[in-house]
Amino acid sequence: MRLSFERAAGMLLFALTVILSVAMVPSPGTYDVLTFLKWTDAVYRHDFVAGYAAVKSEYPPGAFAILYASRGIADMVGMAPVASLKATILAFQLASAGIVLLLSASWWVAAAFNGSVLLGAVCLGYMDICFAPPLIAAYWAFQARHNVLGAAFFLLACLVKWQPLQVAPFLAIYLFRISGLRSLAAAAGTRLFVQLALLAAIVLAPLALVFGLSPARSLWHGMSLPILSGTALNVPWIAGYFYDLMFTPGFAAHAEVTTISPPAAYLLFFKSVFAVLFAALLIRAMQAEKTFENCLLFSIAGVLTYATWNTNVHEYHLFLAMLIAYLLMLHDGTRENWAIAALLVVMPNVNLFVFYGVTGTPLLSPVIGLDLTLALALLHALVWLLLTAYVWTAARPERQDRPL
Repeated sequence: MRLSFERAAGMLLFALTVILSVAMVPSPGTYDVLTFLKWTDAVYRHDFVAGYAAVKSEYPPGAFAILYASRGIADMVGMAPVASLKATILAFQLASAGIVLLLSASWWVAAAFNGSVLLGAVCLGYMDICFAPPLIAAYWAFQARHNVLGAAFFLLACLVKWQPLQVAPFLAIYLFRISGLRSLAAAAGTRLFVQLALLAAIVLAPLALVFGLSPARSLWHGMSLPILSGTALNVPWIAGYFYDLMFTPGFAAHAEVTTISPPAAYLLFFKSVFAVLFAALLIRAMQAEKTFENCLLFSIAGVLTYATWNTNVHEYHLFLAMLIAYLLMLHDGTRENWAIAALLVVMPNVNLFVFYGVTGTPLLSPVIGLDLTLALALLHALVWLLLTAYVWTAARPERQDRPL
């Protein structure tokens, strides 16, 4: 096959992103890397099951299996634990980019994807990239109507991190064509529902027998941390600034915003606003046509709503939306979908960079007369408004002759 200039240039660009990724393996990353190493030490001191229960983390067992395997490889080859962990994250990053390359048949798209996840993965050491391969495979299977296979991949992604559960309601609406209460009840009698229920039992029953309630506790722990915003550029982050300004003695208008833990009433307000907005999106998704594109669009809007309005959101929770945005662009490369992908690539990377730089240490304080993270958080909120309004209006309603 003749190698065109465009293809050759794309291959070289992809190679450059790969080499840059390898070069960032020695980067210390954020404090999360130290936390992962402590967790790995814990499961090595105990047996795996007892160690997972003892740690009391907000991660599911699959993440600990990856950490355990990483330490085992380090011991086998004589590698430092931190280097082995970063190399493991790099392996998942490159595997994800390889899957994108297979799906897109474009070196340019694969290079863009690898560059998009570079900061959050191998540079700063977040484990979110580890659920990317099974989640991409899940959406590929759902698009091809291999629904049971897609559900298996989706469960695997959720066992690495809980974040994909945010899009489960939108996937259910798409798979079961839910358009109202009658169709919701009818879904329970379908063959697909029985197949997926059996699959969930096959996966979750042994998990419960082995780990007991530890996975459920980890999910609850992750959802119930009493903080407004874990350095996420969102509406609660802005609220945290004004809370400090009003209630913290000596806090000045030009001071740097910090993570705060206000009384439960403040947290409940934002959780309630998020619940109302998320419920509205679900209702709109039920009213819309049950196309795969609409499923992707509403999934993105749901994750963005969670990241913009809910409490206890952390700096890289928008990674899930970025991942689905790439899948949306691959499904239908319209200018609108490219714009969505571009926004959702920039947003999480800006969030990471402003707090942690490239290696885990911020370059400069964001305060220049006023904390610039406030302006960035406001822009993130405006992106949420723009994108949600677009999804709301672009999703055509279901035909009225379909039974509700």
